[in-house]
Amino acid sequence: MPDLIDRALRAAERPPVALLHAPRCLTARDASARCTACADACPVDALAVTPLVAEGAQPYESVNPTGEAGPRIDNEACVRCGACVTACPTNALLPLPPLDDEALFARAASTAAHAAERAAEQALDNAPQDTATWQNREDGAAGENAPVVEGPAPATAGLVCERWAQTRRLDRDRTVVLPCLGWVDAPLLVHMACNGAERIVLPLEACAACALTTAAARVPEAAAQAQRICGNWGLDIVIEATGEDALAPLEANPDADAAGELSRRNLIAQAGTSLVDAAKAEAAKQLESLAGASAHADTSPEPDARRWQLLDDLHAAGLPDDGTVVPRALAPRVSVDVDHCSGCAQCALFCPTEALRKAGRLPGGRTLLEFDPSRCRDCGVCEDTCRYGALVRDETLTVGELFALDPIEIAIPKRRVLPERRQTTVAP
Repeated sequence: MPDLIDRALRAAERPPVALLHAPRCLTARDASARCTACADACPVDALAVTPLVAEGAQPYESVNPTGEAGPRIDNEACVRCGACVTACPTNALLPLPPLDDEALFARAASTAAHAAERAAEQALDNAPQDTATWQNREDGAAGENAPVVEGPAPATAGLVCERWAQTRRLDRDRTVVLPCLGWVDAPLLVHMACNGAERIVLPLEACAACALTTAAARVPEAAAQAQRICGNWGLDIVIEATGEDALAPLEANPDADAAGELSRRNLIAQAGTSLVDAAKAEAAKQLESLAGASAHADTSPEPDARRWQLLDDLHAAGLPDDGTVVPRALAPRVSVDVDHCSGCAQCALFCPTEALRKAGRLPGGRTLLEFDPSRCRDCGVCEDTCRYGALVRDETLTVGELFALDPIEIAIPKRRVLPERRQTTVAP
């Protein structure tokens, strides 16, 4: 028992970055799955996707200690960069405090709101220094080709890494400081746009000289996805994954010291929850569990909270015309070519988010599938599972279909052996 308690205390000093929601994890669901997105994104090789019983499996703890497969994280080597969380195609890794979805999105919303308030105050004061020259990098334009706009600066908020923030005077109210920009994805950026930000800057210039440079590799893609989604919704936002010059509107933080460095207290406060408090809570929970008491399983993070927050934000912002085609980043359309479908329904069986599911039988023995685009993460499992290439995902889904209360019905044939799979018998 003492060894177990010591182990729990050591784990509490450095709480895990995430929990695994096994039903969504492709490798935990299917031993033959080859998804290694989380491990590929890790910049320090702290994560591996190996079966627990496999020869050569890493001896460190799994994010799902009771499972025999799935991602396994070396908690000591993990740098909390968030790359594995945002890289997971099915959102199977659920972040824990102080960087859980609820705390992070609350901080992002507060930052965007403060940016809007600051811009409104400047516009009201009409002070000369509030007129700025800034580059509009909308739709991916950057550098010398970016159009220069003169006039009142927009409501500007920033997402920066802790290393970058420690060397600059930044307005803490309008800046979200993260361990690494690897935590940034499209839902987080859209959330800021829906809460008042008109310009979001992500200084990636520092990443080139950082040991974790690959952790933020997906940020430009996330920025482009968020920019396109906001464009479809008519949200006036410019998202810049750029260099140091973009941070100028966020400087002059009154809480910075003479050297221009934010205090450690301020950096931790921006995460919304103290790491020390999180560690103490985790220690208490683990000790309680070891003593045979409840581990409070009801406090587990909600699966795919970022997805639901994204849809809530877009709905609250006001929907475009029902016929508007939504970007692939939101959801694809899933359709089945009945001439090439065997009726096996394996596509629905293996869907990790239950976006595609069996709904019953139709006359003549056909099977009815339901496709709920609000649950779809466009992971591709359904299409990869189909042996006949009968299932296709494409960018034709409309706003009306995405936000409809009823799923899309897909009728597939009665189970059969297709001609190209049927064995032929050679007459003697």
